[in-house]
Amino acid sequence: MTLRAYLRVLRERWKLVALLVLVSTGLAVAITAATPKVYQADTQVFVSSTNTSNASLDAVYVATQVSTFAAIIDSPVVLHAVQQDLNLSLSDEQLKAKITATAPAAQSLVIIHATDGSPGLAAAIANSAGRAFTAAVEDYATPVGSARPSVRLVVTGPAVEPKSPITPNVVLNIALGVVLGLLLGVALAVARDVLDNRIKDVDLLAKIAHSPTMGVIAEDPKTPRHPIATRAGTRNVRAENYRQLRANLQFANVDDHPRVIAVTSSIPAEGKTTVAINLASTLAEAGFSVCLVDADLRRPTVAKVLGLLSPVGLTSVLIHQIELSEALQNAGSSFYVLTSGPTPPNPGEVLASSYVRDVIRSLLDKVDYVIVDTAPLLPVADGSEVAALADGTLLVARHGLTTDAHVKRAIDTLARVDAKLIGVVLNRVPLTRGNEYGYTYYRAQSDAPTHSRRESRNSRKAAKENS
Repeated sequence: MTLRAYLRVLRERWKLVALLVLVSTGLAVAITAATPKVYQADTQVFVSSTNTSNASLDAVYVATQVSTFAAIIDSPVVLHAVQQDLNLSLSDEQLKAKITATAPAAQSLVIIHATDGSPGLAAAIANSAGRAFTAAVEDYATPVGSARPSVRLVVTGPAVEPKSPITPNVVLNIALGVVLGLLLGVALAVARDVLDNRIKDVDLLAKIAHSPTMGVIAEDPKTPRHPIATRAGTRNVRAENYRQLRANLQFANVDDHPRVIAVTSSIPAEGKTTVAINLASTLAEAGFSVCLVDADLRRPTVAKVLGLLSPVGLTSVLIHQIELSEALQNAGSSFYVLTSGPTPPNPGEVLASSYVRDVIRSLLDKVDYVIVDTAPLLPVADGSEVAALADGTLLVARHGLTTDAHVKRAIDTLARVDAKLIGVVLNRVPLTRGNEYGYTYYRAQSDAPTHSRRESRNSRKAAKENS
């Protein structure tokens, strides 16, 4: 994955990453609070030679012996002396675990470290160990028959009560908790993105479908209140998205231009009906006469969305209950709607009849385009039956809902009935900062009215007459 891809994943999954950081930090705080505090006190002992005849040799002797002296700190002599001095009820092993000594390189020093849960006791053990250590080393360094030891030890830095514990390290633990949570969150976010097969990229959708992208429709919270995007105000990204879809369709196949266009999806809730309605509306806006047919006989919604009556419609025409011209309803200038009509008990058989093709084709005598809203392809066979009757089919996929498996199965379904797929539409793409689909080029034209194809012809005609 590229850096840009990682940043996109983090933008989409930032809540997951933040949650894991909070959880990891909380665990670090809890572990820190539950960990017993340990304090450390240090006593510094200076080692020198008592033989002053040759200072350089004495210095070398002390330097070579000081590390050996440090090992005496856990000898029984030192341990027993500390136990008696402080009246401790600790065993040799327990006390040995609390006392250590180090000898810094190139220095005539021994540093005695004492640890305990009490800062006062840690300092007392360190000072007692310093005195016992000094006596033990001088005793060991006294030659047989001599009253003077070969080395002299002096406590130059007595221990004081430590102010803060050496463990737990609050700052380090919390920092590790934050870093661990961040790394775990990023790893999990990337893993979920890699394993996530939902469609979130228009190029991926086109690659899976082996078909060009006809349109990308932005997510708009105003859609339920204003289903027709061109009527939701001039500054509307969604309206421009549908106009771009209309333009792409007009240039899709110049030699065999599709006039009957089926709009379908692989599964429900992908927004195919909204796309069909707005495609018809934008074609009408451009000066074309359009008829929108609701051929989703199982869950018809066109009439409800547009606020039209639905007692009669396509099924009424199919059973010769009403003439086609009488069933058409006006939804705007040059925008006609043929609702679904009464729901039949056998929608699949009704749509498979040859009369449906005749009805749809007869609409071309009255309008320039027929947009057919069909049922989803995967749950039922109705959608593929209608798609086979059309000149071309648009497949709608919803961002973050439709999976690549859905698209592949839908493509296979269309191929089995020899339906012509003219392109795909990625619907409800979230508009975020830096989103390449959130372009606002429409603002450059927002101050000027949108001229339809018919208005353009009229203006040219008027110009010729005036000239």
